[in-house]
Amino acid sequence: MESHFHEAICLAAVEILGEKEAYNVMKAMGISSFSNASSSRYSLAELGRELAHRYDPQIAMGLLIRLGRASLTFLRRSFPMISELGAIENRLKPVDKRFPFSLNVMAEVAGAELGSTITVTGQSGLSYDWKVETADPYFTPYYHFGLLEEFCYWLDSRKDYQIAYAIDPSDSGLADLNIKIKELE
Repeated sequence: MESHFHEAICLAAVEILGEKEAYNVMKAMGISSFSNASSSRYSLAELGRELAHRYDPQIAMGLLIRLGRASLTFLRRSFPMISELGAIENRLKPVDKRFPFSLNVMAEVAGAELGSTITVTGQSGLSYDWKVETADPYFTPYYHFGLLEEFCYWLDSRKDYQIAYAIDPSDSGLADLNIKIKELE
């Protein structure tokens, strides 16, 4: 079964790390070529661990954020559901209607593709929680952080976004990213 999300992450890795280094990272994870990256089911945790092994845990976290940001371009090409969120009909909706709808579409696609449960809840019309069930709250959320940051700016570049990440103390398998939407000053 092909995963366009995994393929987008590999393409983003080529963009961020360069083709040779991205290939070396993927090869170390057991992916023999970029052409079979979409059929490989690696986890974000595996990718994070490999990046940490090659560089450093802090650098790995930063790279995962960059990979999340860079992968949105490829995801928009692969998923019409995501691409259509950029249509004028969606952009004309008020923020408190556009963001919950759009975040839920992205959560549905990302959850299905990455094999995790992602839920979106609204704290208010300008604050949302993106919760990811993960066995690895150490690296996985950083990819989501970058993806959400780029996604929010793509939906509306006239706003400012503050994304905070916290591990839910009641459940270590749940990473909670809070998105606050603010008017630009």
